Amino acid sequence: MASGKKANIICLGILDTKGDETKFLAGEIARQGANAKVMDISLGAEALWADIPLSEVLAADQIAMADVFKASRTEAIDLVGRAGAKKILELHRDDQVDGVIAWAGSVGTSVATRIMRALPIGFPKIMMCTLAAGDVSSWLGNKDIYIVNPISEIGVNRVTYQIVNNAASAIVAMAAAKTSQPKQQRPLVALTAYGTTTPTVMKCAKFMEQRGWDTIVIHQVGTGATMEDLIRSGQITAVYDITTGELSNSMFGSIYAIGKDWEGQRLTAASAMGIPQIVCPGGLAQCAWGPLKTMPQAILDEFKAGLRPSYQNSGEPYTHNEAVSVVTPTLEETKTLALEVVSKLNHAKGPTMLALPMRGWSAYDQSADLATIERGWAKEKGAGPVWWPDPDNPRWSIRATTMWSVFSDNIDRANANLDLIKCDMHLLDDAFVEFLNGCMGDMLDGKWRKGLYRETPGLLAD
Repeated sequence: MASGKKANIICLGILDTKGDETKFLAGEIARQGANAKVMDISLGAEALWADIPLSEVLAADQIAMADVFKASRTEAIDLVGRAGAKKILELHRDDQVDGVIAWAGSVGTSVATRIMRALPIGFPKIMMCTLAAGDVSSWLGNKDIYIVNPISEIGVNRVTYQIVNNAASAIVAMAAAKTSQPKQQRPLVALTAYGTTTPTVMKCAKFMEQRGWDTIVIHQVGTGATMEDLIRSGQITAVYDITTGELSNSMFGSIYAIGKDWEGQRLTAASAMGIPQIVCPGGLAQCAWGPLKTMPQAILDEFKAGLRPSYQNSGEPYTHNEAVSVVTPTLEETKTLALEVVSKLNHAKGPTMLALPMRGWSAYDQSADLATIERGWAKEKGAGPVWWPDPDNPRWSIRATTMWSVFSDNIDRANANLDLIKCDMHLLDDAFVEFLNGCMGDMLDGKWRKGLYRETPGLLAD
């Protein structure tokens, strides 16, 4: 938005049923000093008074209105949402939109957020939804949509008036502020983390900050999807994917998995964009489940039967806190995770290091002799709650030896961009941090090549 120019705010509305409410919202935005344009996203009839009529929206995807009106509700949501996403991107490319807002119930929210998710992260988006107190993950996807509870989806009264006025003020202010970032910005590196991998993540972040980079730490509870989006948009240009635990969360359908409505895939963007990346199995020895009472009985039975390693051989999973209990993958599940990782990285177009620490992958995945309070697990508690030693080499995790076998058998050895290193270390060891930072430094300095570290102490060639 050019300096001195009024912001253009698009008000999305199901106008055949919520026309008065959308008009009021647009009026409040205009009263705040912005240009308000109403886009019709109706499913049952076109409102001819809209600034951007439904027919124009559907034309962006070559959809006929008759096809929308005769479709089932689910199909209509998809048709209008898909067309609306294309239309909003057209407006964005032409610098005709500075913010998007909508006021709706469940159907209107489904359509409106589909359109909002097409816009970049950081672009102003506000959704006033009467289901805001419930699970909104399918509407948010991997984007930064602000959700507001308008209390009612119909009617302007003493309650809704103030809420809508607040939202209108917010979207206008957000649009006015969206160009306030400095033109010269430092490059951005992403680091993926759990609390149980944080010490290594923070040491790597410090290394990059000392090199003049900004850092963004991505908690592996579904937000890895956002990281992939930021990589594809060019905002993130290097990655320490130390913690890939979202893959196990997604395998088990955890509430901390990447949402099913997200259209991308984890561990693909950095490879496609050719940016430097280091990938480790942090967190893959566990799945972050919700409260213990929500864990399926079939999984609990597998703990009791010893098919999954349990906490201190109790036959029970470990409880991280009231909101999170821990599922430990079986060896067969570990093989599936390993194949997913290596199959995706085989497509790497830029310098990629797949580093496998054999002595464990988090504070929870370590032997008793390594455990300290500083490493996130007190020695007095014994081994970490998901530690599973290899009978043939008790210093190593059996998950690590299992994963190494899958990596070694399935890696594309012809890909000069991809290297695989077995590390006789734990993910939390300072020596492992030094290796990761040295590797990333070489990548950024253009010195990296496959096979560079074969003579480094503690690193074992495949």
